[in-house]
Amino acid sequence: MIFGDKVILRAWMASDLPALHSLRNNLLLQQQLMAYPKGNSLDQVMDWLSTRTKSSDTLFFIISCKSSNKALGYVQTNEIDFLNGVGKLGICIAPESQKKGYGGEAIKLLETYLRDVFQLRKLILEVLAENNTAVGLYTTHGYREVGRFYAHFYIGNKYSDVVIMEKLLCL
Repeated sequence: MIFGDKVILRAWMASDLPALHSLRNNLLLQQQLMAYPKGNSLDQVMDWLSTRTKSSDTLFFIISCKSSNKALGYVQTNEIDFLNGVGKLGICIAPESQKKGYGGEAIKLLETYLRDVFQLRKLILEVLAENNTAVGLYTTHGYREVGRFYAHFYIGNKYSDVVIMEKLLCL
């Protein structure tokens, strides 16, 4: 477990399943994550968790409230390239827990862990250009735009741009 001021990054538990089931079935949230929800059952959510936590190139943590241990979302680094020290960041916070500092703290905790334990030197991510809240969060935490896929992701009956961002964890 990784402890912060407001959150703990930890492994998933059976008691997290209802919260994760809700996140995986939230159409708007999944679209913002550039995923297409398929009506996940609890068994499908458990399979998804199992796949995430068993993959050798992925680190997956539940973001839980430090005071209640309630699951607020999750953060992950996947497609980890250990030779080059690069990973791909992904984060999902329940809508009712957004804009409260949980996501930013989770990102900082994860970055420190990845740098100190796995010697990762850079994180990259992709985010919908129109997701101003997420772009702002990443920018505030030191990520910079390094490219853009134009008209790349179909959402809301149109193709939206996807911003590519990166952050060097160490030089």
